Amino acid sequence: MNPESPRLTFGLVAAPDESKAAAAFDALAKWVAAEAEVTLERVPAPTYEALATSVREGKSDLAWLPPVVFARIAEGVTALGSIVRAGRTSYAAALVVSEESKVVTMADLQGLRAGWVDPWSAAGFVVPRIELAALGLDPATTFRSEKFYGSHREVLHAMARGECDVAGTFARSPDGSGEMATEGAWTEEDHKVRVIATFGPIPTDVIAVRRNLAPEDFERALAALRKASEASSAHDLVRAVFGGDKLQEGVEPGHETLRRAYERAVANDLFD
Repeated sequence: MNPESPRLTFGLVAAPDESKAAAAFDALAKWVAAEAEVTLERVPAPTYEALATSVREGKSDLAWLPPVVFARIAEGVTALGSIVRAGRTSYAAALVVSEESKVVTMADLQGLRAGWVDPWSAAGFVVPRIELAALGLDPATTFRSEKFYGSHREVLHAMARGECDVAGTFARSPDGSGEMATEGAWTEEDHKVRVIATFGPIPTDVIAVRRNLAPEDFERALAALRKASEASSAHDLVRAVFGGDKLQEGVEPGHETLRRAYERAVANDLFD
C-alpha cells in the first residue's frame, strides 16, 4: 500500500476464520491502493452491534453493513452500494434442522432448542423471529432455549454437535425469495439439513460511509467502490472479501420495509 495515499478505515464483522478473511481483505486493499490511490485499513468488530458502534463513534469511515445494522444506523450513514451475489440483491432466512431430525413442520418446533447467529442478524435471528410471531408462534414460549453462536458457520456447527435442534441462517433460491431454497450457509459448510421454513426476501448487505465523512474522502471511497466493482482484475478479490460478484451502486427498496418491520417488532417487545 502507498503510505502517502489517503487512509480510510473499513469496518466489518469479524469472520470465523479471521486470518483468511484478513488476507483476502489485504489483497483487495493492495489493489485499491494501486488503482484508486486509497489506503484501506480493516477494522473487524466482534458483533453486529459493535460494528454499528464503530461507525457511530467514527472509528470506521466505511463499513460493510448487514441489513439490520444498516436499519439501526441508517440516519448516520450514506450508502454507496449493495453487494450482489449470484446476480441477486436479496436473499432469505431459513429455519433448518439436521437431516436426521424428526422435525418436519413448524408445528414440530415446540420445545426445541433454537440456535441463532446474532441479535442483529437479519436471516440468523431478526426475520425468523418476526415471521414466527406473525404466524402466532411466540418464540419466547415456543423454544425451550435460545442461544447465539456469532456466525452462520458456527450456528450450523453447533447444530451438528447436537447443541441446538433448529438453526436460523440464510438461504438462496433462483428468484431471491427463499422459496424452494436449494442452497444457503449449510451448502457452504457441507452440512446435511432439512429446511423447515424460509422467509424473505431480505435486501442484501450495504457498503456505506459515515455521514460526517469529509466530502473529499466520500468521493475517494465512491471512486474506489466503482473501480473495484467494474475492473475484471478485481473481480476475484471482491468475491473473496464480500462473497459476491460485484458492488452495485444504490440501496435496494426492501431496506425501508425491513426497517419498519424491525421497529414495529421492537415496539411490541419481540426483542429484548
